[in-house]
Amino acid sequence: MLRRRGSSATWRRGEQRGAGAMNFRSARKGRRRVEATLELTPLIDVIFLLLIFFVMTTAPQSSPLERIGVDLPEAASGATLDEAEAERVVLRVSATGAVFEERDDGERVAVDAPLSFLQQVHSERPAATVWLFGDEEAAHGAVIRLLDAAREVGFKKVHMAVRPAE
Repeated sequence: MLRRRGSSATWRRGEQRGAGAMNFRSARKGRRRVEATLELTPLIDVIFLLLIFFVMTTAPQSSPLERIGVDLPEAASGATLDEAEAERVVLRVSATGAVFEERDDGERVAVDAPLSFLQQVHSERPAATVWLFGDEEAAHGAVIRLLDAAREVGFKKVHMAVRPAE
């Protein structure tokens, strides 16, 4: 039973209360309850995009020079390795004088006998360009011996790699 405030009149369920009376219960019966839902697919898409953004911007971009630990000398002029021919042989001389071949997939292979290695490469790819990356602390003689070996084998294009001057 409901009692009207300030009045002695009482109503029972289902009774008409008058023109100005509001019946909230009957208004609720006709409506369906709307539940809030959260779509997860767009949320997951946004999270993955943010994850990719942060990984790409914060991951250290190591160059092949940093992986091997070759510190090149600086020079004011020269072309970049990206502008070079696709068929190339990249040799690196470390500060200790060790010679490494840098392959296209980034793998580093030690070269024990540079002359025989260069002869083998020249027999397979005679038109290849040889790029020499000599560490700034490497003995000058080790780099020159490698340069002479490449010329002696018959490579026509031999380039010395340097860092651009800052």
